[in-house]
Amino acid sequence: MRILYWIISIPLAILIAIFAVSNRALVTLSLWPLPYEVDMPLFLPIMVALLIGLGIGLTYEWLVHGKHRRAVKRMDTELRRLRPEETGNDTPNANKAISQQKAS
Repeated sequence: MRILYWIISIPLAILIAIFAVSNRALVTLSLWPLPYEVDMPLFLPIMVALLIGLGIGLTYEWLVHGKHRRAVKRMDTELRRLRPEETGNDTPNANKAISQQKAS
């Protein structure tokens, strides 16, 4: 899984760097209701817009899947309650110890 992460991350980082270097021209960003204007490289507002969109999408998915996470947590709690507590002793080893005690 880690290799897949690097296979995707490295080319994506290279593409983002190439995009940023090739779009360094200054643009004027006008904040319409306010009388302010900001000069910045073209790649900056594009990347900020992409990051805001990514954040909104991730937040939406996190909220939508919240009910599934709660259901899984409930099921896990129920399973732990129903499963007999494990004492850490292996059953075959415990049976061996009992057999050895009877033999003595």
